[in-house]
Amino acid sequence: MKLISTIYTVIGLILVMFCIVTMGYIQQTRKVKKSIEDVLYTSSIIREAERAQKLLLDLETGLRGYLLTGQKPFLKPYLEGQIDFERSINHLDSLTKASPAQNKQIQLIRHDAQLWLGTFALPLLENKTDVQVSAQNRTLYDSLFTATAQQGTGKSIMDRARQRFDQIKQEEERIKKDRLAEMNASLFRTNEIAVGLTFLSVLAGSFMAYLLGNTIKRRFRRMNNLAHSIAQGDYSVSLVDRHNDEISSLTRSLNKMARQLQNSFNHLTKTNNELDQFAYVVSHDLKAPLRAINNLAEWIAEDLVTDEPDIKKNLSILRSRVHRMENLINGILAYSKVGKQVLPSTSFSAQEVVKETLENLSPPDTFRIHTPAVLPTITGERTLFYQVMSNLLSNAFKYHHTQHGNIEIRAKVLPDFYQFEVQDDGPGIPKEYQAKVFGIFQTMEARDVKESTGVGLSIVKKIVEEKGGQVWIESEKGQGTTFLFTWPKVPVTSLTSIPLQP
Repeated sequence: MKLISTIYTVIGLILVMFCIVTMGYIQQTRKVKKSIEDVLYTSSIIREAERAQKLLLDLETGLRGYLLTGQKPFLKPYLEGQIDFERSINHLDSLTKASPAQNKQIQLIRHDAQLWLGTFALPLLENKTDVQVSAQNRTLYDSLFTATAQQGTGKSIMDRARQRFDQIKQEEERIKKDRLAEMNASLFRTNEIAVGLTFLSVLAGSFMAYLLGNTIKRRFRRMNNLAHSIAQGDYSVSLVDRHNDEISSLTRSLNKMARQLQNSFNHLTKTNNELDQFAYVVSHDLKAPLRAINNLAEWIAEDLVTDEPDIKKNLSILRSRVHRMENLINGILAYSKVGKQVLPSTSFSAQEVVKETLENLSPPDTFRIHTPAVLPTITGERTLFYQVMSNLLSNAFKYHHTQHGNIEIRAKVLPDFYQFEVQDDGPGIPKEYQAKVFGIFQTMEARDVKESTGVGLSIVKKIVEEKGGQVWIESEKGQGTTFLFTWPKVPVTSLTSIPLQP
């Protein structure tokens, strides 16, 4: 199975488990919702029963007030209460349809209310209205009042209705209590199931992720060891991976790369050996004729008796061309040797190296060299640092347009590097030539004007970049030149010793 397919499968299984958790949680939430609706339904019945009971009490209170005072304003609660009570009892009737026992109590309350109105309230109201008409009506009302109100007929009916209301509320309170308990149990079960399923999902997902991650990590570790071996120069290593996935493909590519690098390394080693042999032969075979030409030119100059200035000039030019050719050969050989030998890395003072460089170069006494602050102690190949400083300082002396120059050497500490600056007040380098001067055989002036091989700065650039640093120029024409280069605090690689090229 492809690695990406395995990853998708594991992710899919984890998502399925979380879907199961979500579905279980939704199912339990529905049960909780149903329990809440049942509790609210019971509360509605209790609330409506209390309202109906209060309206029934308003009927009784309004009737009693009117009977005692004879004032019709007392009938307002009685009259309005009949309408509201009928609506309330109808609402209770619809709410208790699902509970036959409770609905039966509602029907009995309705019957009691109608009985109270028909046998007690309405007869008394009708006779109370006619009391003022005649003494006979008064006597009839008094006898009716004595037979009903004083005997407690209406009160007994109302008491029975109130008892029925109390029974309804007690039953609904019991049902409400049971449903609340059921709702709490559902909530508890919901939390238990959600936590349990989530824990199982996390545990299973973590286990699968661990297995997959551990497998991938182990295989990548083997690949990393392979790559590290290749980086250390061991190209004969290989790795066997029997899986048929993307990592296997990458492993095969690394093995192929190692084989190709081994072949390239063998070819390069052979080529370098041939180049070294060629350089030795070229150096020996070219220098021998050059020395012969130089000797012949000297002998001719010694034996020739002439006052012709052109002949003497031509002999001088001939000898200078021979020296230039020899310097070019030495420069090519020096440039080709960069990075081919290992030099010891030591801790040394840049200040001491600059001092030694100046002693060896012996600049004219008219030049002034400044070091505003003590240069740092650095770690690396001392010979290479010496060669960089030698080339930069010798160029500053050689290409200065006067014999009274000022040169300043500074150093700056950066996070991972030391930055060195060699600044002069010479003629400057135009911007369009600043990149070209680091090319091999590139010079700012014609060699007939200023004798130079054009190799020194190219060697500086190659050394600094081999060490992991950078070299660049800050200059304006006529405003002096500053060569800047960075040197790593921690040695990166070791380079070969390179002969000084002034």
